[in-house]
Amino acid sequence: MNIHNKKLAINGGTPITKEFIIIHKPSLEDDDVVAMNEAIRSTFVSGDGPRCREFEKLLAEYLGVKHVFFTTSCTAALDLAFMVKQFPAGSEVIVPNFTYTSTALAPILNNLKVVLVDVDPFSGNIDVRKIENAITGKTVAICPVDYAGNPADMDEINIIAKKHNLYVVHDTAQSIGALYKGRKTGTLADVSCFSFHGTKNITTGEGGALVTDNDEIAEKVKIARDKGTDKFNFITNPEKKGFYEYVSIGNSYVQSNILGALGVSQIKKLDRLNTRRKNIAEYYYNELNLISEITLPKMEENKIRNWHIFYLLVKPEFRLWVIDALKAEGIGSNVHYNPLHLNQYYKVIGQGKDLKNSERFYNSLVRIPIYPSLSDNETNLITTAVKKVFGY
Repeated sequence: MNIHNKKLAINGGTPITKEFIIIHKPSLEDDDVVAMNEAIRSTFVSGDGPRCREFEKLLAEYLGVKHVFFTTSCTAALDLAFMVKQFPAGSEVIVPNFTYTSTALAPILNNLKVVLVDVDPFSGNIDVRKIENAITGKTVAICPVDYAGNPADMDEINIIAKKHNLYVVHDTAQSIGALYKGRKTGTLADVSCFSFHGTKNITTGEGGALVTDNDEIAEKVKIARDKGTDKFNFITNPEKKGFYEYVSIGNSYVQSNILGALGVSQIKKLDRLNTRRKNIAEYYYNELNLISEITLPKMEENKIRNWHIFYLLVKPEFRLWVIDALKAEGIGSNVHYNPLHLNQYYKVIGQGKDLKNSERFYNSLVRIPIYPSLSDNETNLITTAVKKVFGY
């Protein structure tokens, strides 16, 4: 790689494309607009409406789980997962150091202490070999994360959890449709939490879901999600008269019926959208696997990614330059968040811990575009730009 190459756009050369290819674009189609329009015209636009219930039913059928609760965000779903357990204040929750803040915020919002654990330097997922060393007499839960849509090592995590009687909250924000040993994410833990943010494989603009097969947890979520009321069962039971009752603490995490309608139209095409992502990822592998200066996403046995993110791992000293060079060529690229312990809020939590692999992963990471509406011509321009930047 010659960073002084005059042909590079960053050095004054001609860019690969004048039409900038952005790093992400949501997959919204005409049927999505029709679905939301119909929901608006129905005049039922508030929370937990008929389209929300329909979306929950379709998602439960898709995943093969008993209970799905559509929420305002994955952050809200994670918060609920801890709210309903009411662990003693100060209890400890194990969280991978390389994750979005929501994974750690959920236990913190419920007066719990976060214990950061390092990750695999090639996948960004929690290093299962380091979990048991972080467990103490105060540990109550583990929150594995599926970075980039690549499932965490859930069998090993569940074995550890069972051994130490720990609650497992699986942060599946990025992995809808991914498979682990033939099983869909969302079926691998006590509770799983999905995201339907505008950047995810399917979207409701903002939104998430809490998923569980545990009946007791489900009953508590019904109440806590809707301000601590028994409104869910009140509406469901035609024998109920009068007004629903306030029975517990909670928050307002029910989602709008308009966005429920969008969820219904989106879930029906999830597999098609994920297949397009897979095809793009395979093309990237075929085109980029001979570039010795980069490492492509780690492929692991018995795991099928949903290709939420495609990234390159490069030498840390060139990472920021590569991002700028690709942007100069007309290709959007960036990192995708940073280790928790490097952020102002989490510095104290990470102090004195060995988290070097999280930093190694972060310092090497370059995210490039992958989304279903990318054309074949655009994916060709992306790989051409990467090759050009690395001198191939």
